[in-house]
Amino acid sequence: MVVVLLVACSGDSEKVEIDPIETDVDDTAVTEEDIAPNDGIIPDGEEAIRLSAEQKAKYYKVVEFMLPEGNFRDVIVDYMRKQSSIEWVCGEDFSVSEEWDHWGIALDFKKGQTYYGIPYADTKVSYIQFQNALVDGTYTAKSSSWKTVYGVQCISSIMNSIQQFDPTVAGTSNEMMPGTKEFQAVICGDYKIPKSPKRTLDIKEANGEEVMYKAYMQLQKGDIIMTRDTLKSTSHFRVLVEDPTVYTNATGKVIPSRCSVKTIEQTNAFDSQRTDGVKTTWFVDHIYSFTKLYETNYIPLTLESYSKPRSEMEVPYILLDEAIKPEVLAKKTFNGAVRSNFPLRYVQLDIVDKSGVVVSSMIKGDMADTRSVPLRNHFSDLFKDVKPGDYTLVVTGGIAIDSAELARVDFTLPA
Repeated sequence: MVVVLLVACSGDSEKVEIDPIETDVDDTAVTEEDIAPNDGIIPDGEEAIRLSAEQKAKYYKVVEFMLPEGNFRDVIVDYMRKQSSIEWVCGEDFSVSEEWDHWGIALDFKKGQTYYGIPYADTKVSYIQFQNALVDGTYTAKSSSWKTVYGVQCISSIMNSIQQFDPTVAGTSNEMMPGTKEFQAVICGDYKIPKSPKRTLDIKEANGEEVMYKAYMQLQKGDIIMTRDTLKSTSHFRVLVEDPTVYTNATGKVIPSRCSVKTIEQTNAFDSQRTDGVKTTWFVDHIYSFTKLYETNYIPLTLESYSKPRSEMEVPYILLDEAIKPEVLAKKTFNGAVRSNFPLRYVQLDIVDKSGVVVSSMIKGDMADTRSVPLRNHFSDLFKDVKPGDYTLVVTGGIAIDSAELARVDFTLPA
């Protein structure tokens, strides 16, 4: 949205609230006119890339999922909102408390309290994985470690959202930093990248205010803003929920204190701005001025997939490459691997006795960009303490978009 003001920048005061994540700004300029969109709509009737019948025949079981229809910019925002709005009750007190040299986490979750949104933690779970962990709407953490609690960080929540339609953007914050060989996003705007930047501050200073403000103007719904300092091992990411609000003066110059973006983000702090009683670490529809973005070293990014035709997109699938043999299980080992063309979020193996009770369960998770999980390499401890008898092995796996049961095998552990 763009509005032309026949006044110079007046330096209007902003309501500033200090938050453990960063300075949070309430700058609620509202306008009526829309920026001309690059809408990211994939035309109907264009078939996405999928495995052929011949390719599927090579594997024991292949489960395909529907690639989302329509505008992928809407898809990423909708999934961010989905992750932020899931309601759950805390089963037992737990804390996510960690501290590093330049930042930390101090979140206390109380038994019986209702919370909204997947918790803040570093296990990179998908929405469906967290939903499956709820028992009658209650989540009970097994420990307080942020590497154990089911949750997402700012970047993993965004990766989950991108991977509803795009498997090529995967990993950690390293893959979103311009100027690195791992960079997987696209520069939004015309700013230049200095050689081997260590901080987004370096990028900002190499370009200056006017260039960065014009780059912010190019942002659209579904695009990403990031700040990063590899020297301090800190970073943060936000997704725009709508096109920016832009004010210019009569000469067309941007008025940064009046221009703003509205975003959604996962954070390491409860949202103290909420007045509706909702307890959440998700900052939903917060507004930040261009001035504040520049001061806190944010740079704008977009995705190549927003402009790709559907014929170049892949239908997500997950598969088990070969049948698991009962005689192999009887030796307390495995054959086969779970694979996907999208990053795997988890693979879970359960041993169920004849009465339907799960006697042993293991999950391989916390995977940023893994496409194959050989079962023998990761689940050797599954048989520990399982007594001789008749059982069923159940194999399930999930990617960001969904999960599926891949095998159910009856076997006998000999005495």
